Amino acid sequence: MMPTLSAMLTSRMGDGTGKHEAAYLNTIELLINAFRAGSMIDIGCGMGRITQLGAGKIVELVALEPDAARCNWTRELVLDIPGVSVLELATSDFIAQNPDKTFDLSVLGMVLQHMPTNYCPGLMEDVATLTRPGGLAIISTTHALEKAKCFTYQDVSDARVSEEEFNAYASKTDAQDKGLPVHRFSRTELEALVPDSFEIAQWTQYSYFRPEFLQRFANVHQVEPEEIANVGNSQFLVLRKK
Repeated sequence: MMPTLSAMLTSRMGDGTGKHEAAYLNTIELLINAFRAGSMIDIGCGMGRITQLGAGKIVELVALEPDAARCNWTRELVLDIPGVSVLELATSDFIAQNPDKTFDLSVLGMVLQHMPTNYCPGLMEDVATLTRPGGLAIISTTHALEKAKCFTYQDVSDARVSEEEFNAYASKTDAQDKGLPVHRFSRTELEALVPDSFEIAQWTQYSYFRPEFLQRFANVHQVEPEEIANVGNSQFLVLRKK
């Protein structure tokens, strides 16, 4: 489904024909170059696209992925690149095994929206624990207007379920017959998850809806088309560790 969705989105950079995630990916590449003599952790690395951005460009890179298949996929992508470790671990396990380890740059990319809501504050605290004082973290997730925030499913995008139903579904990772669980975050919701040990350096929305598909997305979000004409489908925060 992702290629189909991507074709309906635009970066709004230049003529709008580039990658719809350009603002986010360009920021990550900028931060990787800023810390190229330092270290980076990619939390929930999935299929390794962010890990690949940093591999070979930063001295030390650790990628964490608790799903065995995705972890192995990413490990194969960067197998011969020095300074990269891909570990089948969650943040809590990595911290337990490496209690004093911190990184210059921490990335949590498009993970929060698929997690039970009661897991999110703990994960954000783990990001803070793994980021050195003065270091930066970049957090990306979905984005919706305050009035359009909701819980739904990847394969039934116009569904609306309660937080309780969402959390029950998200907890059963081996029995998700409606695709991934999707929490559409408002900016307020995302910023409320930021631990006190961080300060917000930047908030950016990205992946805008192409005009020809605006009505379709408006129907999904249950708003008028003009309300989301200038609203990104995704958002990210750049955080500075105090």
